[in-house]
Order: sequence, then C-alpha cells, then structure tokens
Amino acid sequence: MTVEGNAAFIPDDEFKTGIQAALDLLKEKAGANFAALSVNVDKIVADEKSGSDVYRSTVQIARKTFDYSETWLASVLVHESGHIAQHKAKKKWTGLDAEQECNKMQLETLRLIGAPANEITYLLAQTGDHFDENGDGKFNEKDYELRDY
Repeated sequence: MTVEGNAAFIPDDEFKTGIQAALDLLKEKAGANFAALSVNVDKIVADEKSGSDVYRSTVQIARKTFDYSETWLASVLVHESGHIAQHKAKKKWTGLDAEQECNKMQLETLRLIGAPANEITYLLAQTGDHFDENGDGKFNEKDYELRDY
C-alpha cells in the first residue's frame, strides 16, 4: 500500500507519519479490519476532501479528518476501505445501505482500538445519510463539493 502526502493539503512527511500511526493502531488492536484494508486499498492520499476512489482503490484523506484524532483517522480508513470492498464485490457502494454498512465497520473499529466515548457516541448518532450533504436524496458531485471534511 502506498501513502502519499500532497503539499497543497498535507505535507508528505507529516501525512506518512500520521497514516502510519493509524495503520499501526489498526494492526495492533483491530487486526481483521487492518487486513481487510490492506487487501482492498492500494493507495492512501492526502486530498482536499475525505472519501474513496473505488475505481483506483484509493482512500483520500482531508486535513480536517487527518487532524481530528488518531483513532478517528484509523476508523475513517476502515470506513473508506469498506466502500472499495463493496465496489470490488460488485455491491452498491454509495447510498444509505452502503454507508450504514461502512458505519458498522467504523463503529466496530472505534470500539476495538479504544476510541474515546465521544467518537463512538457521535458515530452511533449517524444514520448513514452523511453522503447527502444537500438533502436531495442522492449522492453526486454537488454533495461532494459541499463537504468540509
């Protein structure tokens, strides 16, 4: 798996160090989730917004996500790798059901790695509709542009 920073978003050395810490945490405390991520993700890159490019098996991480906490970052890596796994399995990888499935993996990860209660509580309150930033019931470029994470 390749890890690449981007000076426009997160400098390479800082990004690689932070991502490696999150990956080490997953490997140590959530081995099965780390293994699934390792199988499905080819690249983790610093980007303007967090998400996954399922066609390139790439997880994109934005500054806001990167800076929040090591546990949150680790859980987001698992969440986004879940979308890549859905796509590889020829399952629907966008929409409410896909998000809820990835949220379950993310919640399991948070619990396994000993995340603080506020992160677990926050995720428990999520319905899976966070992909629909403008509330029109579909995920598209407009929603992506509205993200601040």
